[in-house]
Amino acid sequence: MRLTTEELSARVVVRRDTLGSAPFLWEVHWADRIEPVFVSPSRFANMEAAYRAGQAGLPEFMPPKRAHRVGLDERA
Repeated sequence: MRLTTEELSARVVVRRDTLGSAPFLWEVHWADRIEPVFVSPSRFANMEAAYRAGQAGLPEFMPPKRAHRVGLDERA
């Protein structure tokens, strides 16, 4: 299934928020906005863990997919 424009414009950004043992967090950004749509309440020890958590959470912010309509020619 093809990706929609909305799906292509969303991205996960990982940034260092504080000092300490778990300084990283992830945010969801839309391409046309400066402010994040969502900022994770959890902090992570490394960037990779934050990025993986962000990628796992990203589908929650995507619009629901529409079902593909089957035409009369495609049934059989």
